[in-house]
Amino acid sequence: MSDPQASSRRAARYERRLALAAWLRARGATPNGLSLFAVGLSALAGAAFFFALRDPPHYGAALLLFAALCLGGRIACNRLDGVLARRGGMVGKAGEVYSDAPDRLADALVFLGAGYGLTPWLPWASDLGWAVSLLAVGTAYVRVLGLACGLREHGEGPMPRRTRMIAMAVAALLAAAGLALGQPAAVAWLLLAALAVVALGAALTIALRLRAIVRELESR
Repeated sequence: MSDPQASSRRAARYERRLALAAWLRARGATPNGLSLFAVGLSALAGAAFFFALRDPPHYGAALLLFAALCLGGRIACNRLDGVLARRGGMVGKAGEVYSDAPDRLADALVFLGAGYGLTPWLPWASDLGWAVSLLAVGTAYVRVLGLACGLREHGEGPMPRRTRMIAMAVAALLAAAGLALGQPAAVAWLLLAALAVVALGAALTIALRLRAIVRELESR
């Protein structure tokens, strides 16, 4: 039985997104432009992660707060581009390319920035950054693979795109607090743990989606 209050909150959130999409449309924003802007925000977040542990602690804390802000902006862009396309009558023939391809680059920019930013403390952290990037791309590849097989879109798994960005944004906020308290070593391990959690979650997401696709194909 559905919760009326939960349904009301979801409807209110959707109405707010519609209002924001209309505001952006009135100022010339386009869905493809939002998708590309999300890549720019991810690049800024990755750069902030890269430099955070190289700068004095108070500068590093500010950079991590900036990274969290950029990741929140990316999440907002990813939620608004589809709404803007549908409600603004701006669904283009290449819309799926602009919606999906930039996200793969955006993921890599965030995780590689975080991984290479940790190398002064943990030289092998860059390898983890690459691993998380590939696994993030893998989750999208498997989702698109299901569509290519003529199946519904499979979104199973604990680490879709939005959850990955929320995890890194929360890690950035906690790391900023750690740097403000003068604990750079603890911050390094915190960010490493965040990358590891995303990697494990993405691997599980790939496995669950593949299993669901195979089962659906075999049941036909």
